[in-house]
Amino acid sequence: MRKLWIALTFLTRIPLPQPENVTTEEFTQSQHYYPLVGLILGGTLWLALILLLPHYPPLVTAALLLTLELILTGGIHLDGFMDSMDGLLSARTPERMLEIMKDSHVGAFGAVSAMVYLLLKFTLLAGLLALPSPFVPYLILFMPILSRWIFQIGVHFFPYARAQGFGQGFHEASLKTRWLFLGEGLLLLFLTYWVLHWPGISGFILATLFILFFTRKVSRLLGGLTGDLYGASIELSELLFLLGAFPLIS
Repeated sequence: MRKLWIALTFLTRIPLPQPENVTTEEFTQSQHYYPLVGLILGGTLWLALILLLPHYPPLVTAALLLTLELILTGGIHLDGFMDSMDGLLSARTPERMLEIMKDSHVGAFGAVSAMVYLLLKFTLLAGLLALPSPFVPYLILFMPILSRWIFQIGVHFFPYARAQGFGQGFHEASLKTRWLFLGEGLLLLFLTYWVLHWPGISGFILATLFILFFTRKVSRLLGGLTGDLYGASIELSELLFLLGAFPLIS
């Protein structure tokens, strides 16, 4: 429970007391509870959807769900996405890209990328909510769960680009826990098929393959990954999950 608590206070802005005297080992091992954090986020979004959709049109409900998710996470992953796009789209040397990504200021590439990302995610949510399918609420439930497992592909299978940082600890811990990560993936694959059938599997596979391709390409370019790129992977996997599921729902 303590490691879940650590994961919750790190990945969300849910008002909980901060755990005291957190060791490096506890922090890095808390990554195994990230899908459970996703379950809490997804459950909150699912409940909000059930309460909102009978009273508001799909466009309004989609906007409110997107806003709620940003409030719950504090935009921590979106911030990583914007920093990543600022660096990757700058067309500079790998060293300069890493410097740009480390800068806390958001540049033009990050701002435009965030606008496009949020527009795509909003339209996908609105389009799904307009469909009379019993799978849609469960897509919203599973989206944060799967994304917080998928991003760990980068943690477990690619090096960290910097000598220090939160992600460095994740990578060191992953060398001992890769099999546990793969076991969690098989369990999530089974649950996804059980609840969402082929639409969920389609989204899961598309998001997983895309993040594998994305992290491999970026790791080769930069010599590894960073915490910002982990956040970007979470955001991108949520988008790709919805994108992959949509054709089989509609």
